[in-house]
Amino acid sequence: MATVSDPTFEDVDKHIQGADLSAFQPGGKHHLAAAPAAPAAALPNVCAAYKIVRPILVLISKTSIIPQKWKDAIKALMSVLDLICP
Repeated sequence: MATVSDPTFEDVDKHIQGADLSAFQPGGKHHLAAAPAAPAAALPNVCAAYKIVRPILVLISKTSIIPQKWKDAIKALMSVLDLICP
């Protein structure tokens, strides 16, 4: 069985299939237009989206066809967002 840090394709697919992506569409509770103009107020929306996409980023960062520099960039982004979005 895969761990949280090493998801399988099936784990990621199940996670994405279960996500309510309509919440990020216009009129949804996490749509950025629904957030106040202050960037800090948009943070919960960014974190909600990141929590849905994170397993995909983990899977991509472990794919052998992706250049190492790309993997490093993905991991750097994830490091920042993991701190911001616990």
